[in-house]
Amino acid sequence: MSNQFEIAQVFSVNGINFATKAEAMDYLRRPLITAALSALTGKGNESLVDWLIENQEVVETAFESGTVKRVTKSEAAKLNKALDAIVDSGDKAFAFVIDNVDAIRDSFRWPSVKRMTDDEKALAARNTLVASSGNEELAEWIINNKDAVIEAFKAGITKREVSPKASEALAKYRAEKAAEKAALEASEED
Repeated sequence: MSNQFEIAQVFSVNGINFATKAEAMDYLRRPLITAALSALTGKGNESLVDWLIENQEVVETAFESGTVKRVTKSEAAKLNKALDAIVDSGDKAFAFVIDNVDAIRDSFRWPSVKRMTDDEKALAARNTLVASSGNEELAEWIINNKDAVIEAFKAGITKREVSPKASEALAKYRAEKAAEKAALEASEED
């Protein structure tokens, strides 16, 4: 007779278990997002609020159309972790990747995006929102209230305060660099 045990780290909130901290935080933030969106949409629009929350990713990515996407530090770390796992596997099927792992790390970029004007971005966002909602009036409302909707999605996210000491040090550093640059330009003019 074999006993199998599984140890799993979970995040528990009000008796509900979540696999990741992000899922738990999203669960905790949902009432705050709901309240912010309800204030924006007015009372009696629960179905609109629910649709916005369920389609938050669609709404946010709709406004990113035509914007060049940069590789973030966390994405680079995930790439490095994945490449390390491939290298550690030693699988012959991955020989090309293993041989060129440094080049892949150095050259990874998201696919290039054609830069768009503000009007083209608005049209692309509108088309994305109409495609996902099937409602042109809703798409126009979201576009007209873009900043408020995006801000409502950020409800419950605590922003880290910059320490006064760090702010003072940064201001001092910038002043020193500006003085050095001014002195260099003055010496070049002579």
